[in-house]
Amino acid sequence: MVEADLSGASYSMDISVSEVPVLLVGNQVLDWPDSFNTLCGQLEHGGEDRLIIVMTDRAITFDERRRLSSLGNVRLTSVQDEPKRVRDLIRDWMRDRTMLGYRVLLVEDSKTDAYLASKYMAEVGVEVLHITSAVEVLDAIDAFQPDLIISDLHLPECEGDQMARIIRQDREATMPIIFLSAEGNSEKQLIAIAAGADGFIRKPLHKEPFIKVLKSTIRRSVALQNRMRRDPLTNLLNRSQFDSIMRRLSERGEVCALAVLDIDHFKKVNDTHGHPVGDQVICQLAKVLEDGVRSTDYVGRMGGEEFALLMPACDLANAEIVLNRLREKFALVAMTGEGGAEFRCTFSGGMTVLGKDASAAYKRADQALYDSKNTGRNRVTVRP
Repeated sequence: MVEADLSGASYSMDISVSEVPVLLVGNQVLDWPDSFNTLCGQLEHGGEDRLIIVMTDRAITFDERRRLSSLGNVRLTSVQDEPKRVRDLIRDWMRDRTMLGYRVLLVEDSKTDAYLASKYMAEVGVEVLHITSAVEVLDAIDAFQPDLIISDLHLPECEGDQMARIIRQDREATMPIIFLSAEGNSEKQLIAIAAGADGFIRKPLHKEPFIKVLKSTIRRSVALQNRMRRDPLTNLLNRSQFDSIMRRLSERGEVCALAVLDIDHFKKVNDTHGHPVGDQVICQLAKVLEDGVRSTDYVGRMGGEEFALLMPACDLANAEIVLNRLREKFALVAMTGEGGAEFRCTFSGGMTVLGKDASAAYKRADQALYDSKNTGRNRVTVRP
């Protein structure tokens, strides 16, 4: 526990502030120089692995931002923001401290350099796929879905800058590319970056700066990808990203169940309780879906009150059991409407096998959804 009396700049603590991974402060800390200086002293060490969230009820000037930057990794948030936004910020930061679960594709023909880079990344929890040839890169991206590509600039079959151009031919290949090389020619470095790379690290590798660049690059990339690929209200996959994943799974011929679902009588919810309450209903269903499926499943908001699920390696019988369980769970969630009145909602679903034609499969699932709507709602219909 850490307590701070900002006006008196006095601190009482069971642990040192320098050991706290996430610190929430108000913008008032800027108004008392002694408090700010004390905080700076407490945060002298460990800045790269600490998140400082400044909750403010006013605009922060450039000069104040400059002062805050001396504290380390600072994020500004309004006191009016939903608590969920702050929780998501903290959750993402805690996950990113170790980089656990992130994937890096390493393209390196030198066994020594590959060993060193892989060792450093594994120590912070990064999953690494190492390939030795640029020719393998497209298949590796498709199979591994990396968050970042790290590549030697000089490769036997293909120079790194040419490989970057090849990767960028795919409009969905937006992951960062960082080159590793002993190349000291600044013009060649700039040419490589102009080809579609996002950074350049000189060999030989040194652990601390390498990991700092790695963390910073992945964090910025993931934040950008979330804004591009996530629905802003629910943080589920948006329609474009869901469609892209659906096409990819279909092209691979993977066994996969596809479900489309829709909140019943949602227009009545909006008309009776207002759109803010309607948004809460949408977020509640998003939470039920996300919490109730496997980490390998995909959940998307397709627009309005319509959602979709992709369940790889799952047959229709088991997928139907899962979707009915989610339907029953959602029906029990109590919502608070206008004037504090309590109400509940249901959803209807349609399900099919994904197959080799993603577009046709989605139409089948959508037709099954309408069958559910037309036969009483709050049910799941399967069309094989």
